[in-house]
Formats: sequence, C-alpha cells, structure tokens
Amino acid sequence: MSTDWKMMVYHRLPVVLQESALWLYASYLNRLYYGHGFAAARGQFATLQHAPAQSATEWQDRRLRAVVQLAATRVPYYRKCWADLDWRAVRRAGDLPILPRLDKQTLRQNEISFIAEGVAQKSLWREKTSGSTGTALTIYWPKTMLPQWWALTEVAIRNPAGVGQEMPRAMFGGRSVVAGDTSRPPYWRYNRRWRQVYFSSYHISRVTAGDYIAALRRYQPQWLTGYGSAIALLAECALEAGATPLPMRAVIVSGDTLLPGMRRSIEKFFTCHCFDSYGQCEAVSMAMECRAGRLHVVPAAGIWEILREDGSTCRPGEVGEIVSTGLLNDVMPLIRYRLGDYAAWAEEQSCSCDNPHPIITRLEGRVDDYLVAADGRRFGRLSTAMKQSPTIHSAQLAQDRPGHAYLLVRPGSGYDRRDAVAVRADVLGRIGRFDLEIVELAEIPKTPQGKFRLVVRLDERPELMQLYRDVIARAAGAWEQAA
Repeated sequence: MSTDWKMMVYHRLPVVLQESALWLYASYLNRLYYGHGFAAARGQFATLQHAPAQSATEWQDRRLRAVVQLAATRVPYYRKCWADLDWRAVRRAGDLPILPRLDKQTLRQNEISFIAEGVAQKSLWREKTSGSTGTALTIYWPKTMLPQWWALTEVAIRNPAGVGQEMPRAMFGGRSVVAGDTSRPPYWRYNRRWRQVYFSSYHISRVTAGDYIAALRRYQPQWLTGYGSAIALLAECALEAGATPLPMRAVIVSGDTLLPGMRRSIEKFFTCHCFDSYGQCEAVSMAMECRAGRLHVVPAAGIWEILREDGSTCRPGEVGEIVSTGLLNDVMPLIRYRLGDYAAWAEEQSCSCDNPHPIITRLEGRVDDYLVAADGRRFGRLSTAMKQSPTIHSAQLAQDRPGHAYLLVRPGSGYDRRDAVAVRADVLGRIGRFDLEIVELAEIPKTPQGKFRLVVRLDERPELMQLYRDVIARAAGAWEQAA
C-alpha cells in the first residue's frame, strides 16, 4: 500500500474493511517473509550469530568476494566506475579501500544502473527510504532476500530481546494506517494475520494517550516496536496521567534517535528493558543492543567501516562516518555505501553478554545533523551535548537561518530551566558564537515520516517552516503568560 491512490482508497474504507485489507496484505507478506527459505536462513544466521568472531569474519570475506565479483561483472555502474581498478584484489574487508565510497546522491541519480544485468526489474521487491533528508531512494531487493532479511531480524534483533514473530505485538511506525485528520479513536488498526496492532505515531498526545493505553490493554501485545520517540511520548503521557504501568516483555526501538529521557519513560511505564537497534531500508548494516546496554554489529547484514572525512580508518573511540557494504543483496549490491550516520568502535570490545561481535558506541545521528554558522561553517556531532541533562525528556535544534537556531526543550521529571541553559552553554562551548534561543515545548515536532530528529534545518525544509513558527510562537505566548 505504498502508492498514493491505494492509500486514498484505503482511507475511504470503513475500519472493518481496512483491517480486512491489512489481513490480506499481511498474508501476502507472510508468504514472502516467512515462507520458502526462511527456516533455512534462520538456522544459518543463528549459527553465525553465535559463532566466534573469527568465523563470522571468514564468512563475511567469502560473501564479500562474491558480491564484488557480481558488481564488477554484471552491474553497469560499478563496471564503468571500477574499470581502472584492481577489484579482484578485494579478498577481505581490509581490502575495501581499493574501491571508492558510494554516496546517496550518486545512488539516487543512477538507481537503475545499480541493478544487475539479466534481472527483470518488475520481478524485484522495492523498498523506499523515508526521504527524511530529501528525496526518497528506491532500493531493489531480490524476493529471495526477503526471507533472509526477516530471518536475520528474528535471530539478531527479536530473539536477543526475548521476543519473536509468533508473539502478539504492537507497532508504532510511520505508515498512515489512520488518516491524518482523524480526531477520535481508533487511532490504530489490528492485523489479525500477525496478531499485530499497528498504532498511528501521528496522533499520540495527552488527550489521546488514554485511548492508546486502553487499546494496548485490550489487545494485550507482549512486546512493542517502532519509533522510540512515539513510544516514549505515549509512556510519558501515561505516566503524567497516573496510569497504571503496563508490563511488556520488551520494547525494541529503531528509526530515530533514542534519548536517555525517552528510554527512562519507556522502561518506567512498560516495566521492561528498552532495546535500541540500528538498521535501514538499504539493508547494508544492522546492530542490536544487548541486555548489558551495548550495541553489537550483526555481521551477516554487512561489513562496517568507520572512517574520517579523508577516508582513513578511525581509531577505537574516535567518531567517524559509517560506511557499509551489504552482503545479502545479489541484485542491487551497495558497496562502501555512505549511510550518513556517525559512530565509533568501542574502546572496550569485551561484553558481559554472550555476543562475540564488534561493539559500536556514540551512534550520533546523521551526517546532515549539523548547524550552519553565519559565515557558512558547519557544526555537527552535537548529540552528546543534547543528551547530557537527565531532566530533559528530549531536545532538538531547529535552525531557521545561518547563525540562528532554537533549542527546543521538552521538560522531563525534575526539570529546571537552568538545565536547558546548561545544554545551551555546552553546545555554544563546542561551536562558539551562535544565536541559540531556548524554547520549552510540551511536545517537539517530528518529521512528516513521524521520526524524531536532533537537528532540523528549516531553511532546507520549507514545508516545515510554518509548523515550527506556529509551535514556537505558541510556546513563547505561554511563557509570557506564565511570567
């Protein structure tokens, strides 16, 4: 249901027919995701997930050689781009610097040239990125990859949290299962095929939180997944209203930035561990947080590099850009793909859990999460400053012009305005002279895709400018009345 006309038809249906349509669509997906090939892939990945790190590296190197040969001989873009390179010398992960890095804009401008020759485009599965930073990308998967990817998700993401596909769950994602102008419940739809309640992330508020909680109690999911910002907002509203905590087995979040205040709200209301995870529609890398709170790379998804701007390898503890090479896509291989996120290899790689695979830390959001000074300088990697105060539930930098931005703060338990002043001082201590205004809000706006962003540059997102102006103006008016 990805195209506009289908969603228009869907939104005109009564709820009972919408849920019937979801059941039919889920039945179709179930055959693709969990049908032929799923059990075998799950067994293979379970073995790999628990194998010694050296065994995983050897598996990666074998897959890398196959992927590179495919790209060089059958994918038009790589064949042309690598014509003067010794691509056959790429035998292991350490040889990848022989090949150039690939950025999103190049992929966006040449999507079809990245598809292997001899493959009918109509036979492929299409994944679209959210487009939260601009135009969406279309990623083509062979349909045989679907059961592999979902088997890997089951083994590496769900199972470590003690949950699985067969358990009833609730999803808080970016699909518009409910029309945007809906003003009364239900703000969710029930997918009987998967025993999944899909909640709208766009309608959660203090007014509607009671309806959401009542639905959770009615449908009794055993675990939650989706955007951390949406689940945290619901938990915070429920706690403020004095609602009785609602125990879950686990909450697994992904897709946007999970701040400490969000994690605390989720864990307090749902009385379970909140696991952070990392992945993307391009399906080139994956990571999952263990119960010890450390983010482990999933080797079967792809090979990670963490690089400086000049392409050299970062030392442990040094933050750099994540560059990944996918190992599962035999139709549209993405090699040395610049994801646009920052992270660092943990200096301490041992972990109290039984996961032997590498650990990343300081996952700092997107490369484009930066402020622009009046003189054109760019300041990124500000998430550490934004996460410091435990009394701030969430915070965002909204820049409307070079040299000026708003520090939007959503207060948490025990908040004092001095906490926001301290965060501002920390940011300014990093970037120097900059006009940064504090604005306290009951709720921080999200992207049209329902994601929370640490930095929003409104001069590049004109469709959001009026929304932010209105929100900031209302907050300023409320502050003046309170004063």
